[in-house]
Amino acid sequence: MSTHYEVLQVSEIASLDTIKQRFQQLILQHHPDKRTNNNDDTQAHNILKAWEVLRNPTSRKNYDIELQSERNKENIAIGAEVDLDDMEYDQDEKSFSLVCRCSGEYVIKEDELEAGIDVVGCNNCSLRIRVLYDVVEEDEEEDN
Repeated sequence: MSTHYEVLQVSEIASLDTIKQRFQQLILQHHPDKRTNNNDDTQAHNILKAWEVLRNPTSRKNYDIELQSERNKENIAIGAEVDLDDMEYDQDEKSFSLVCRCSGEYVIKEDELEAGIDVVGCNNCSLRIRVLYDVVEEDEEEDN
């Protein structure tokens, strides 16, 4: 999957002026009204989406943080994968835990899991595990 920077063919440290110029060039090339073949409107859509995010300093900063977080996930060495069912649940803390081989503990909270975080480090050593779980959507209560 391409990043917004790749879609606009600019560097991640490009200035807003550079991003704007590149957006204008690309949208002219790929706009459905300017093209002779109407086979693929996704490129124009991706260009517009990238511009919407990168033109606003706040949304660009948030996007950069998400991008870095995704890259960090890919680069983390995972020692093991553990099923959530194999972890102890603490009702008061709303967290799951597992004892590490160093006698430390892996702890992950429910809200972290809901946010998509699935890698947790030991609180005593440098080991990390990936927590395996399925997201279960709560069914709406049925009126009887």
